[in-house]
Amino acid sequence: MPADPFLRSVEDTFRRHGIAAVLDPDGVARDVRLLPTRADSFADFGEMRVQASNVGMFEILASAFEGFGKGAVLAIGAERRRVQHSQVDDPRRYKVVLNTVSM
Repeated sequence: MPADPFLRSVEDTFRRHGIAAVLDPDGVARDVRLLPTRADSFADFGEMRVQASNVGMFEILASAFEGFGKGAVLAIGAERRRVQHSQVDDPRRYKVVLNTVSM
């Protein structure tokens, strides 16, 4: 168990509220937990705001995503999603935000 109480809290949140997924189902097949999230920004074109319908945003523990990056595949139930972009918004760097698209 990690000594850092903040990390324990984040891990507990993923364990209790995260949805089950498999990272790299055709390779190492690592079981992970994801927290669905909503993108903070949309593409603005004048008065019109656009977000692609096949985009999905998820948070994952940084330790679970270590060694992966753009192009990684997530299997969420029967749905497969490819990571387009990942970023770390967490100041403690405990979680990574994944921008994914349907395959």
